[in-house]
Amino acid sequence: MRFSDIARSCTQNLLRRKSRTILTVLGVIVGCCSIVLMISIGQGINEQNEQMLKNMGNLNDITVYADGGGSHSTAPSSSVSGAGSEQAKLDDDAVQNFRSIAGVAGVLPQKTMSYSVDATQGAGSRYVSQYVNVVGVDATQLEESGYKLASGRLPMRAGEVLAGKSFVYSFYDKYASDPSNHRTEAGGYYCDEHGCAQSEGEDPFFDMLNSKITLITGANYQSPDDYHKVGGGSVAPSDSGSGENPTITMPYTVVGVIDSSANNYDAFTSGIVMSIDDMKTLNAKISGGAKANTSSKVVYDQVLVHTQDIKDVADVEAQIKGAGYQTSSFEQTRKEIEKQSRGIQLALGGIGAVSFFVAAIGIANTMIMSVSERTREIGIMKALGCYVRDIRMMFLCEAGAIGLVGGVIACLISAIGSIGINMASLGGFSIENIGKAIMGGDDVTRISVIPWWLFVVAMLFSIAVGVVAGFGPANKAVKIPALDAIKNDQ
Repeated sequence: MRFSDIARSCTQNLLRRKSRTILTVLGVIVGCCSIVLMISIGQGINEQNEQMLKNMGNLNDITVYADGGGSHSTAPSSSVSGAGSEQAKLDDDAVQNFRSIAGVAGVLPQKTMSYSVDATQGAGSRYVSQYVNVVGVDATQLEESGYKLASGRLPMRAGEVLAGKSFVYSFYDKYASDPSNHRTEAGGYYCDEHGCAQSEGEDPFFDMLNSKITLITGANYQSPDDYHKVGGGSVAPSDSGSGENPTITMPYTVVGVIDSSANNYDAFTSGIVMSIDDMKTLNAKISGGAKANTSSKVVYDQVLVHTQDIKDVADVEAQIKGAGYQTSSFEQTRKEIEKQSRGIQLALGGIGAVSFFVAAIGIANTMIMSVSERTREIGIMKALGCYVRDIRMMFLCEAGAIGLVGGVIACLISAIGSIGINMASLGGFSIENIGKAIMGGDDVTRISVIPWWLFVVAMLFSIAVGVVAGFGPANKAVKIPALDAIKNDQ
C-alpha cells in the first residue's frame, strides 16, 4: 500500500466513529494543555527570578576588589569569596590582566570619591543635591562593560561628566517649601498628609543633559542638613574647614546620561561618573595641590569585569580568584535560583504528565476497540496479500493522527490561555497588554511564558504518545490469522 492509501484509510476510519474519536482527541487536548500550561508557569517563575536579579545588577558582571575592599562593592556580599592572605593591588597592570582573560568583554576600573560631595545647579545655586555618589572610571570601557547612554555622548575633554538617569531627581529647590521643593521620578514614592503612594512621574526642575553643575567637596567639608543665606541673597553650605584643606567647588558639564537601573544607589544610576583624570584633578585640589599628575598610577577601589556571555562568569571569576583577588557576582545566587526553578518546573510538568498519561490510556482503549471492530477487514486485507507492515502502519497512523490533532488544538488553546493569564495579571484586556503578554519586556512580569520550542515539543510528544499507545493494538492486529478473522467475523 502507498502512504497516500494508508492516510486515506486512516482518515476514513477515524471519521467512521466520530464521537469516539472526538472524545479521545479531547483527552489528548486536556493532557497536552495541562503539561504545556504547567511548564509555562514554571518558565514564568524562572523569568520573574531572572528579572529580579537583573534589577539588582547585570548577571554578566563580576565585581573585583583587593582584600579589605569589599565595602565598596555594589554586588551582593553573599557571594564574596577570598583568595589568600596576600593583598593584590587593583592597578592598571591588574586591569590589563583581566582584559586578557578569555570570555571577558569589558573591564571598567573604578575610583570612588572618598569625601562628602554636594552638587548645585541653577542661578544662585538654587537646586541642591546632597551626598552625591561620584566615581571615576575609564569612560572608553563603559559600553563594553554593559552600560548604555540614554542620551548625549561620552566625555571627550576635562570637565565633562556623565550622570545617572535618576540623578536629576535627587535635587531639591531650596527656595520652595515642602512638599513642592522636590520632584518624584516615575515609579518612585511620595508621601503627604494622606499617606504614601507610587508616583506616575513629574518633570524634573531642569534638563540634566548639557547642564552646568558644581560639585562642592573637601577634606574638611561636611554636607550640611540645610543651607543658610549669605550676602546678596545667595545660599552656600557652611564651611567647617580649618583653612588648611578648604572647601573645593568644581564646575562640570553633563554631556551624557547613563541608562542604568541596576542599583538605585550607585553613581551609574543616581550620581556622577567622571574620567579618572578628572578624579585625579579633584583629589589634587582637595589635597592642596595646584595640578594633578595624570601619569601617576592609581590603585582602584574596585574593577567591574563584564563577560561576553553569562556562561563565562563562573570560569572568569575562578581565574580572577586564582590571581589573588576577591570577587562578587550573582553567579552562585543565579545557580541556586535556577535549581529551584527546575525543581518547580519538574513538579508542575509531572502534574501535567498525569493528565497526558490518562490521555494515552484513552488512545490505547480507542485503538483496541477499533481492532476488535475491524477483525474481518484485517483478515480480508491479509487474504488479498497486504503486507503486515502496512496493517501495522495503518493503525499507528490512526493513533498518531489522534495525537497530532489533539496536540495542535492543545497548543492553540494553551497559547490563548497563557495570554489570558498574563493579561489578567497586567490589569485587563487592552491592545498594549496583548503585546506585553506575548512579548514581555524589561518592565513586564509575566506569570505564564511559552517559548516557541515548547509548542514544537508538545506536538511531537503528543504524536509520540499516540504512536506508543497504539503500538500494542497495532501488533495485536497484525497477529490475527486471516482465515480465523474472516470466519470469526461471520
